Amino acid sequence: MIFANPPLVEILAELRWVPGQVSPPMPGTTGPGTIQLPLLSQYIEQTFSNFLNQVAQRGFGMSERLTPPGFPYIPFNVVYRFRKPPPQPGNFLYQIGPGIFTAHALPPYRDWQSFRPIVQEGTQALLASRHDSESAAFTSAKLQYIDLFSEEFTEGRSSFRFLNDILGIKLELPDTISTQALDMGRVQAGLQLSLPLSSGLAMKLRVYDGGAAGKQGIVMTTEVFTLQPTPPEVNRIMQTFDNAHTSIRTTFVGLTERIRAKMRPVTVQ
Repeated sequence: MIFANPPLVEILAELRWVPGQVSPPMPGTTGPGTIQLPLLSQYIEQTFSNFLNQVAQRGFGMSERLTPPGFPYIPFNVVYRFRKPPPQPGNFLYQIGPGIFTAHALPPYRDWQSFRPIVQEGTQALLASRHDSESAAFTSAKLQYIDLFSEEFTEGRSSFRFLNDILGIKLELPDTISTQALDMGRVQAGLQLSLPLSSGLAMKLRVYDGGAAGKQGIVMTTEVFTLQPTPPEVNRIMQTFDNAHTSIRTTFVGLTERIRAKMRPVTVQ
């Protein structure tokens, strides 16, 4: 089952690793009050160049540099973005920086099976691109879904009412607070949960008033991530993402049961 009208804004698959060997600062280059950024390995640029060639072979030939030339690289901040050139679909993209790789899916989004090959090809490109100094296990693997429930889904409910009435997450205010409220229907609330999973992964779930993709509403971010290093093997990595997706989908389908009709479910043959 997929949804013809999902509240989905973006999906992100992320891998992190130690970004090469850190070089010590040159003598005399620091002093009192100096903000010293880590100096990354000289092989970072080689990794970027290799990755550019690898993803270009896979059709992602449009590159965009997000960090100005000459600006120091910051670990785990993206530097380059890659897309497919028109008229190919532009709702998938890759990003890479020192110690970080991300694959993104944007609307229109069909299902995990359509995004999974993009994640796998990007992972293969990354494994073929990293310098030997960066070839150790990945310190983190994460899959994140961002959903935004607009007026169409909330029907004017506050975040407090939406959590209680729609998502089934029961929040109850003590009398000392509720008796002071002018209108309980206008109470706003946020939720943040962090829990270990039986699969060996962990989940973070956040629900809050906010905006995404130029819209305002109630945002729900669901991410599942590793707690242990992941071997740099494409099959092991994809199994981790598959397990994360299963957990996220189970959570989403269960929480949104009361508004399923609005999302227009479609049975996949």
